[in-house]
Amino acid sequence: MKGFRIGLWLLAGLAGAIVFWLFQFVTGPSTITAFMGQQIVTQGGYTASWTVPIGWGIHLGVSLAYSFLFALIMLPLFVLAERIQLVLGLVIGAALGWVATLITVPAITVTISVLSGKSFPANLPGLNTAYGLPFWNHMLFFGVVWLIYLFIPYRGRKF
Repeated sequence: MKGFRIGLWLLAGLAGAIVFWLFQFVTGPSTITAFMGQQIVTQGGYTASWTVPIGWGIHLGVSLAYSFLFALIMLPLFVLAERIQLVLGLVIGAALGWVATLITVPAITVTISVLSGKSFPANLPGLNTAYGLPFWNHMLFFGVVWLIYLFIPYRGRKF
């Protein structure tokens, strides 16, 4: 592993976004892309045709940002042996998944409020500390990011 790789970062973020969405599609009545798009369009008074682009734009933006954060955190660890990078990457991915789960509800509240043309909310909901579907979905997302950014390139060199 030499360092930051733009192609892997983008691929990991996009793949993670799709897997995250599929997990929600399979396990629930709705997805975050649909919910946020609908809430922003309704509260902001925007045209209904913007629901899907807004929802997916936010979802892809957040997914790419999380993937980028993972890549940046891993960057100084590229001086370590590759096997150590793999283990630390998995631990870091799990930690980021937990943090993402914690901030999910307040982040969604802020995003909807700001993008619908309202100001920053005066009160934010508490952190999400439950081990429900959002927790497992964030773990799955960062597992996909880890797999694409670190594990597959590592295994590709070992064959």
